[in-house]
Amino acid sequence: MSQVRHRMSHAAAGLTLALGAAVAMLGTLLPVYTVRPGTVPARVWSVLWLRADGSAVHLDDSLRTYLLVTAAWALLMGVALILTRVRYVGAVWRLAAVVGLSAASFVTFAFWVLVFRPGASVGRPSWFAATAPEVVDAFAATTVDAGLGLYVLTVGCAVGVLAALVPTFHTRRVVKDATQGGRALAPGWYPSPNGRRRHRYWDGEKWTVGA
Repeated sequence: MSQVRHRMSHAAAGLTLALGAAVAMLGTLLPVYTVRPGTVPARVWSVLWLRADGSAVHLDDSLRTYLLVTAAWALLMGVALILTRVRYVGAVWRLAAVVGLSAASFVTFAFWVLVFRPGASVGRPSWFAATAPEVVDAFAATTVDAGLGLYVLTVGCAVGVLAALVPTFHTRRVVKDATQGGRALAPGWYPSPNGRRRHRYWDGEKWTVGA
């Protein structure tokens, strides 16, 4: 006699989430901007938690660390999703991953605003109001273009957030009952009930893990 067992799997969501988080982590290591033709003073970049290396602009160490931690958290939640088989726990990992990636997504959005509307993004925030005129003047004569890091960071955050919406899929497996002719099997080695291994040991009550 055989029975059908159903299992929930978050593997697709977890793998996609981990991939998106890894891509976001890579984006933090690449230049987020390129500037031309003028130069922006280092003091201005430091106000924006950035640092310039010639025409390439990178995240400063504190902001990079912050984004790396949030992306690493999302990657960990992706691994947890792959491994979980408990009902409702997967939703907790998904929510935790989105919360982690939301911080990186907000920073990424702010960086894109600086590309398209630099005056709007640097002229008003209260946390550097004292230096806002200097920041606005510095960007007035400079064109800021998105760098490779900003594109990669955007893709990573988007993939990670969308991965949390990937539905759970169910697996169906036919498992052979450990009976023979209506009688329970005696302890011993028998063909594996799931077909994955050649033989497994039946201890009289359950199949052992070893094969």
